[in-house]
Amino acid sequence: MQSLIRKVRHVLDDPVLRRWLLRRMAGLEKPPAAFVEGQPPYLSSHAAAVESSGPSADGFPAGKCAPPQTPISINLPGRTVELAPDDAHVLFDQSYDDLETLLAAHRFAWVPAAGPSIDADWVAALWRIWADRFGTESSGWAWHAYTAAERAINIIDYSCRFGLPEDRGETANLLAKHAEIIRRNLEYFGDHYTSNHLSNNGRGLMRIGTALGLAEYAETGARIMVAEAGRIFGRSGMLREGSTHYQLLVTRNYIDAWLDARAAGLDQGGMLRDIAERAVAVIPGLVLPGGMPLIGDISPDVPPSYLAALVGEGGPAIWPANLPQDHQQDALKLIGGTSSMSPDKLAQDGWHRFGAQDWQALAFVSPDGWPPMPGHGHEDLGSFELHDGATRVIVDPGRGTYANSDDERAQAHSGILIDGRGPMPVNRAYYSVSYRNRVIPECPEMTRSRNGGVLKYAGSGYGRQVDTIERSWVFTQKSVEISDRIEGRGRHRISQRFIVPGTAEVIENYAMISIGEKRYEISGTVPATSAPFTVWEAYGCGDGATAITFDQAVTLPFEGKIKIDQL
Repeated sequence: MQSLIRKVRHVLDDPVLRRWLLRRMAGLEKPPAAFVEGQPPYLSSHAAAVESSGPSADGFPAGKCAPPQTPISINLPGRTVELAPDDAHVLFDQSYDDLETLLAAHRFAWVPAAGPSIDADWVAALWRIWADRFGTESSGWAWHAYTAAERAINIIDYSCRFGLPEDRGETANLLAKHAEIIRRNLEYFGDHYTSNHLSNNGRGLMRIGTALGLAEYAETGARIMVAEAGRIFGRSGMLREGSTHYQLLVTRNYIDAWLDARAAGLDQGGMLRDIAERAVAVIPGLVLPGGMPLIGDISPDVPPSYLAALVGEGGPAIWPANLPQDHQQDALKLIGGTSSMSPDKLAQDGWHRFGAQDWQALAFVSPDGWPPMPGHGHEDLGSFELHDGATRVIVDPGRGTYANSDDERAQAHSGILIDGRGPMPVNRAYYSVSYRNRVIPECPEMTRSRNGGVLKYAGSGYGRQVDTIERSWVFTQKSVEISDRIEGRGRHRISQRFIVPGTAEVIENYAMISIGEKRYEISGTVPATSAPFTVWEAYGCGDGATAITFDQAVTLPFEGKIKIDQL
């Protein structure tokens, strides 16, 4: 009953969905092209791997772990679990409010994140507990293909340093079972709904295959990774999913795959390196002077700090320092030796960096005007992150957890709301390209100028009385002027919202904010309001922020200006 009520509400609240349903009932829209779930077409002539021999543990050193004697803190996304040697099983037994926290436990995601401080005895003990409890199963969340791939890779990397957990033969057989289950449950859902998960399924197959001498799995996995790169990356090398953190994560995956394929002598090694280089090349364009904005979803797999080496940051980056020495050096050489992608090519995939003087901004403008589907992007058209030198002045809050869908909405971003609604319709996997083009016939346009930038887009998400929106930024040495123009008709409530780090003091039509040693004034032509907010720095981990809103009821067309002054 609850499911039915949710579906009815979706239809009632979404005019774009209602229109789609009516057109489908009238036969004017076709369903997505037929496909066989779990069977990507490029593997149709490549039968499921049947290995001619069993797995071999010869490539791993002998494990010499003892039962743990002291407690341990396991850092999972959004939660830390304290374990004592006599109750280690509670890691998998207890309930978690967030599914991703449970999945991280099953993925042993805390193992690589712990870096050099990892306690090898505890890993071996928890692996034995997991194997006893779940090793004989083959379904459920513990054996979801993505989770199985992540767990297998994390245990293989651990075993390369500390040896396979005892019993070696049983562990090798259980890892081979991971490959079998991944291969049977590939996350292929047609051209319209296959995400980066399938490429990681391939990575899991390849890593298991090369580690255990299972050539068919290794070959199949490498083929999947090469083929999926054409689906998930844009022409620039940017992931088509609307998230900067996922760009880092998937780039790491392809570097990892290249290093492994090269060491194993796989034919796809050169192609995987080329893909990794293209993915690395776009990252400098995403990094502002104060760091890389976390636009879109933040992955629970690893915190952004784990991948800091990809954005050129110093400090406590764990990867690739936790790789074997030769792999570590080659990864850093590839990262440091890859030329940056030109801003114009990155802009073709929707990522726009612009500014003047000490001001620099980054905005994601989805090329077709819709949130990426499938993907990890948000309803953030018109939103942006702004830095003044190394000071973050306007921030994109990212997303705290997958359990909180509010973080995806336009209301959580520095954009324009009209009657409480955002600029982008809700995207749904079954919408056809022709239908999306019918709803948004003109794609957003973003142009850079000598002293700023201009964004123009259709008002499709706001309702039929809103025609077009134009937002422009003009930068001077000490200020930024943001001008919004909305074409349309009728009377509407316009809200111009900005998310700033820390706290703000609102006085009539301006807000005073202090960031470190700098102070700024954000002013408009109507009274401002403020509300506490959160800017997320990792999955489930955030800092205090403030949403500043200039709200007014007007008759369209509308023109309004907001000014940010450095004091």
